[in-house]
Amino acid sequence: MGNAVLGVLGTTLVLAGAVILTMSLLTPTTVERGYGQVKAAVNDVAAEVQLPAVRLGVEGGQEELDVCDGSFIEMTSYRNTVEVPAVYAAHNNCGGDIVLNWAVGTQFEVEGQPGTFEVVDVRHTAKHWETTESLIGLQGDFALQSCFYGEDRMQFVGIRPVAG
Repeated sequence: MGNAVLGVLGTTLVLAGAVILTMSLLTPTTVERGYGQVKAAVNDVAAEVQLPAVRLGVEGGQEELDVCDGSFIEMTSYRNTVEVPAVYAAHNNCGGDIVLNWAVGTQFEVEGQPGTFEVVDVRHTAKHWETTESLIGLQGDFALQSCFYGEDRMQFVGIRPVAG
């Protein structure tokens, strides 16, 4: 009887693995989106224990962003207009996903900077950057940006130090 139960359990696990593998091959964006949702939930739970923290890195472009060192890179490509604050970006799979569930009022720390910072504005844009037009008027002293998992959109969060 015990061997039969183990056989059924083993077969079920193998079939579940095959389904997951098939889904990842046939619908990778769905799997990626699901992974992103789980990762965001984990980030939210961690934030309940300790304020999240980000690290601001060097300025640059795609090459610096692709180094994927866990810092947010100051993107020179967003400097087209004075109506857009400095934008720091990180790939979602390189630590940038920490900002994906952030909303106005979310507080966090910036490594090496005193005090606490707060999200004061949130914008979503298409994933492929073409112009800064949709960011004009974004509130904040600077912005953090990352792409959503499995979606054709990005999140920008405008940031200011918390007064006091």
